Amino acid sequence: MAQSSSSSQISKRVRGVPVSARALTQRLGRLLVRDGKRLKKTRAARARSNVGDYYILNDRNVIVSHHVNLEAFGRKTGALADYERLDVEE
Repeated sequence: MAQSSSSSQISKRVRGVPVSARALTQRLGRLLVRDGKRLKKTRAARARSNVGDYYILNDRNVIVSHHVNLEAFGRKTGALADYERLDVEE
């Protein structure tokens, strides 16, 4: 009986190496700076509805991408490996 309860707890765990949002933003920042772009996090609640939590600026401070999903963008750029996952704080 003890094994079945412990195995159910293991199956509920999310698999993959957790990567914090801070670490992923740093990785993405290092990749984007090569193209003259920067990843920014929105601070104001009002702006968050317009550009999302994260957005990308070019070298002239023009928004080139808004509502950036960190995990999806990290996978697309190669900053987040297949065996890693974004660690979301609950």
